[in-house]
Amino acid sequence: MLSKKLSFRNRLLLAVSLVLIAFLGLSAFSLNNAFKASADKAQHQRLQNYVYSILSAAEFSNSGLVTMPEKLAEPELSIPNSGLYAQISTGQNIIWQSASTLGRFLALPVQPKGSSNEQISIITIENEGKFTDLAYAIVWENDFGQEFKYTINIAEALSTLEQEKAEFQRSLWYWLGGTGLMLLIAQVFILNWSLRPLNDVSNDLNAIKSGDKRRLSKDYPVELNQLTQNINILLDHEYSRRERYKNSLADLAHSLKTPLAVLRGEFDSNTQISELRATANEQLNRISDLVDYQLQRASTEGQSSLQAPVSLGKVIDKILKSLNKVYLSKNIRYQFNMEQDIFVHADEGDMYELLGNLLDNAYKYCNNQVDILVQWRSDVLEIVIDDNGQGVPQQEYEAILKRGKRVDTQVDGHGLGLAIANDIVNAYQGKLSLKQSPIGGARFIIQLLKS
Repeated sequence: MLSKKLSFRNRLLLAVSLVLIAFLGLSAFSLNNAFKASADKAQHQRLQNYVYSILSAAEFSNSGLVTMPEKLAEPELSIPNSGLYAQISTGQNIIWQSASTLGRFLALPVQPKGSSNEQISIITIENEGKFTDLAYAIVWENDFGQEFKYTINIAEALSTLEQEKAEFQRSLWYWLGGTGLMLLIAQVFILNWSLRPLNDVSNDLNAIKSGDKRRLSKDYPVELNQLTQNINILLDHEYSRRERYKNSLADLAHSLKTPLAVLRGEFDSNTQISELRATANEQLNRISDLVDYQLQRASTEGQSSLQAPVSLGKVIDKILKSLNKVYLSKNIRYQFNMEQDIFVHADEGDMYELLGNLLDNAYKYCNNQVDILVQWRSDVLEIVIDDNGQGVPQQEYEAILKRGKRVDTQVDGHGLGLAIANDIVNAYQGKLSLKQSPIGGARFIIQLLKS
């Protein structure tokens, strides 16, 4: 439920923040552990250096006694309560202690275990707290071959090391926290800047919804171009469709006036029943044709690259098979030329209506031959339909194809088919033209732009 309520911006911001916090947290954990390991290792090395310093300063007698100088290389060993203490023992006996211990008992007996000659442990000294103690075992042989075993203990206050670790942790969280905060602030600005085009799209869509705009008009980034172009195609398609419905209804209302006026006049006159019936049938057929024509105009889909591609070869082939059966008695020869099947983004019903009307017209008025040529001319799809009939007088070319021409003024013999075909072509932003055919009759040329 939460993910459905979050905006795209907030989702990204939440995801980036969680990833950043997790990354900084893991980084802090790793760095802190690395520093602790490094500090422990450094202390161990420091205690070993103290042992080597004591060994270099000690003088062993043949009787096993140890003599140490008054001043040692490490000053803290000579300062009382300095927090750094040393002693040398043999067995249970302490034979030397640094001046810093003031007679404190450090850690006896502490003997290294196993094969190692040293052992590190944590000890507690009364009234001073915890110390890190390094016990280092040595064997000294006198001039007579007699061996003496000694243990050197070096203890350093643990508080010093813990203080170093605490200071590092505070510094680490301070810098990582500050860096994380700056990164989050920068991320907010980056997200706002990156998502601004989406906000522009949303604002434009709201403007379209309120009627202030007709389409998306801004220059959007490359990633949004395809989306916004498709939205504009849908908007233009819907606007064109509404215009066709409005124009078709207006044309239908205007066209129905004439047959209705004729019927009203016939009913008001003293016309015989047979004449009245004939007139009524004629006008009712005209009304039916007008309704069919205007409905076809209104339902034409129009051009859109979002529609599934339609196979022109399949459409024309089906129409030709049907027409060959209908006009079987005319024994018509036809040639259908198309190098390879061509697919167009169009409504399949529109293509059947367009090509069906023109091919039916060619079959109806030809003598015995119809030729169909489908080809690309650059970015224009051209469909040429020829017949060897009587043709159309040149002065009537524009009249029978004129857009919006009322049906009751069209040339006899062409019906509504050409008007429907012309409206469909115009809806797809194409062009339908008429010429004299090389084989004697009419040549209809359909030109459609590549979508």
